[in-house]
Amino acid sequence: MQQNKQPTPSIHRHRPFYKLPVFWVILTALVVAGVIFVPRVLAKKPSTTGTQPPSQTTSSATKPDASQSSETKTTPSDTTTSADYDGKTPTKYDGEDPNTSASLTGSLTAARFSGDNLILRVNIDQYLSSGTCNLTISDGTHTLAKSANLIPSAATSTCEGFDIAGSELSNFARPLSITIRLTSGDKTGTIEGKVE
Repeated sequence: MQQNKQPTPSIHRHRPFYKLPVFWVILTALVVAGVIFVPRVLAKKPSTTGTQPPSQTTSSATKPDASQSSETKTTPSDTTTSADYDGKTPTKYDGEDPNTSASLTGSLTAARFSGDNLILRVNIDQYLSSGTCNLTISDGTHTLAKSANLIPSAATSTCEGFDIAGSELSNFARPLSITIRLTSGDKTGTIEGKVE
């Protein structure tokens, strides 16, 4: 006796993946994400096309030869003032060793309003193990004074930072004059700036 084997029907029928609703939902989400985020990423990338700024390009006609005296080149980054500095990286100190200077030097690396609060950050060119930063803010009529400690870093120093509440400056008119008096041992220095 022979048994007739008939194929058993498959309970699950396989459909091609492109006919599944989940596939279309995922594909739509990817396309929408691409449309939203790709232009943002491309807008943040610096352009590599075009020409370099004139201070960085050299040609055989503008290259000084060895017989000419060497002059210090001034690039846009060397001429930034503390008032227009973006606050991301302290400006590079060029010249003699600042630690041998008789006075303290530095720059205001951040001077901006964040909401109503005034944010001030200071970079000091010298390495100092201790000292104070005395801040004076003035609009010509009103004056506000604050103090903070110096903090040493690897080769320079900084003030702890000043975050002044907007309520303390409510009677002040802009622009504000910023004066920071640095003191460490017998050395002193002053850093000045303005906030619009």
